[in-house]
Amino acid sequence: MRCSNNNIVIVRSASHGVARISGSCSYTPGDCIIDAMNSVTCLNDSNQCSIYITKQKLSQCNDQYSSYFHIEYDCVPIQINDTSKEYNICQNGTEITTDNGIIRSPGYPSHFQITTFECVRTIHVPNNKIIRLWLSDLYIGSESTNCANDHVYVVDNIQTHRHCGHKRYAYPYICSSTIIIQYLVTTNSPT
Repeated sequence: MRCSNNNIVIVRSASHGVARISGSCSYTPGDCIIDAMNSVTCLNDSNQCSIYITKQKLSQCNDQYSSYFHIEYDCVPIQINDTSKEYNICQNGTEITTDNGIIRSPGYPSHFQITTFECVRTIHVPNNKIIRLWLSDLYIGSESTNCANDHVYVVDNIQTHRHCGHKRYAYPYICSSTIIIQYLVTTNSPT
C-alpha cells in the first residue's frame, strides 16, 4: 500500500476470507471472513506499508484455508498547506466547522507533555455531511488498560471511543453532525 507524500497509511480493516464462489480471490458478500488486524503492522509516519500474508487455516470457516486477504485503508494527510485549517485541541470554546483540517495537541510534534491538559473541542458540520476522523499520530501514555488517566475521547450521538497508547485509528463513518473530542493528559507522558 502506498500513499502520496505528506500522507500516511491508516488501515481501517483487514481480514482473511474464504470465498463462497470457488476460484474467487476477492471478497463478495456471504464469504466467511475472519478479522486479521493483528496481522497488520505498518511503520509510523510512513506513506507506505508492506504486508506479508500466507494462507491461514480458519477454524471459524470449517477449517478451510483462506483464499484471499482483504484490506481497507485510507491515505490520511499529516500536513496541510492552509494553516487556517490547523486547529489546537486546547483552543476550548471554538467550534470547528470547516470541511477539512488537522487537530493537534499542545506542543505537537514534541513527544512529551510536561504539563496537565484537559481540553474539549467540538466539530460541527451540516446535517447533509458525514464526518471522517482519523487519529494519525497518537502517543499518549496511560497506566491502565482502560485509558483512565490519559486519553483522547470522541463522542457522537451514537457511540463513544476512548484511545491511549501509541496507535493510529480510522474511526467508522460518523453519522452525527456534531462530535466532541476530549484530550486529557494528567501525567508527564508522551503526547
